[in-house]
Amino acid sequence: MTIKRVLLACRGEIALRFIRTAKRLNIETLSVYTDEERHASFVLAADQRVRSDTANPYASPDALLAIAKNCGVDAIAPGYGPLAENADFAAACRDAGMIFIGPDPDALLLAGDKVRARDLARDAGLPVIPGGAVATFEAAMALAEEIGFPVLLKAVAGGGGRGIRLATGPQDLQAAWKEVDLESRIAFGRSGIYVERYLGDDIRHVEIQILADQTGNVLSLGDRGCSVQRRRQKLVEEAPAPGIPPSVRHEISAAATAFARAASYTSAGTVEFLLDPAGRFYFIEMNGRIQVEHPVTEAITGIDIVEQMFRIANGDSLEIVGEEIQRGHAIELRICAEDPYRDFRPGGGIVSACEFPAGPGVRVDAGIKAGALQPSRYDSLCAKLIIWGRDRTEAIGRARQALRETRIAGFPTNLIFHRWLLDQPGFVAGTYDLSIASTFVPDPPSTSLLRDVAIAAALQKHLAASAMSSPGPANPASVWRRVNNWGAPNGWQAN
Repeated sequence: MTIKRVLLACRGEIALRFIRTAKRLNIETLSVYTDEERHASFVLAADQRVRSDTANPYASPDALLAIAKNCGVDAIAPGYGPLAENADFAAACRDAGMIFIGPDPDALLLAGDKVRARDLARDAGLPVIPGGAVATFEAAMALAEEIGFPVLLKAVAGGGGRGIRLATGPQDLQAAWKEVDLESRIAFGRSGIYVERYLGDDIRHVEIQILADQTGNVLSLGDRGCSVQRRRQKLVEEAPAPGIPPSVRHEISAAATAFARAASYTSAGTVEFLLDPAGRFYFIEMNGRIQVEHPVTEAITGIDIVEQMFRIANGDSLEIVGEEIQRGHAIELRICAEDPYRDFRPGGGIVSACEFPAGPGVRVDAGIKAGALQPSRYDSLCAKLIIWGRDRTEAIGRARQALRETRIAGFPTNLIFHRWLLDQPGFVAGTYDLSIASTFVPDPPSTSLLRDVAIAAALQKHLAASAMSSPGPANPASVWRRVNNWGAPNGWQAN
């Protein structure tokens, strides 16, 4: 492999995920950190570490490129960090003679422009939701009245559930327009809005994981169900998506590969769709990066998607088969530093205690450990529990046990949401849709929980003081070990 040394332009569990595969491929890894995360697992696991004075280096192309040049890396891996879908950053890496572990700049420009992507999808024969781009509020009102309220206003450059507002009628449209326009400029650095008919909450979110190499080969690794969402942010994913007729499943997969070919796409990517109760599906967007939920696809196929990203970036051709090799069922639960008693307000702090599950079919991708800091200014994701079973029933049972074995203390998390979800009849039956998370109401906190919170608050002060006085990272032992999954492919457990 040409790639010998890679800079991780990301942090947390996804940085650890890339480190794990890079080590197996004999690729040296370099992590970037700030003082507050000098003891983080992704920092200690890398072969080399570079401290940055930049407040958020993972969102600073100049800071990362300067470090990459000074350290002589061959490649830069953005994971799903802030720059993962930044076409200018990908081009700057290429111009500096470094390989960008992801799509080429042209593909990123297309995927990042929701209107262009939508037009390409329509031209490629994919069904799209009625709507279109608008330049003014008056044009938005005219189009909304033409296609019928309710409508969604979306930022052209949006992503990750941001830059979207619902307008149920003409009276809501102006406020929605102003909010999307402002968020688009602040979050994405550009304006541009399009209007879509709102299909309601009794629909499902289904996505297809694809791999595409530089010789034109495009491969579908099958579908994922992503309908457990809050504020359009995914919380739970499944592979394969439950409750989809085989004929529809095949059509969605074929549509995704057709779009990837039309876009001349390379690397790993995800084509996303909405599926209505009648079995009609609609293209919504393509994500030009590795997804948070990629492990569920790895679990049922045995394919290391990160390895394939390295190999594709290296110029290798795909030599694997796709969804035909699927077996079993996998569920991913995102454990986030969010307070379910305060409308899931994001938080963070020192991890005063941390225990993760193990056993058959259990994989944990974690970015936290006891004594380390979960910074509140970054994404709230702490860890992912990926549970595999020979069928969906077994996977749900193992997921319940995994949640019972999971404990994170020091700040609130959404663990109680996941415990609630796995007992909901709609989830168990696999008939749920995008409305399921909205029915969650947390039970009052127990006495034992209140006691744990008080203890954690006391430990917080002590650990914070200790962390500030301790030295920076030393050479660590490996933070990864293989676990026996009784037949579940590619099972990993973070120590």
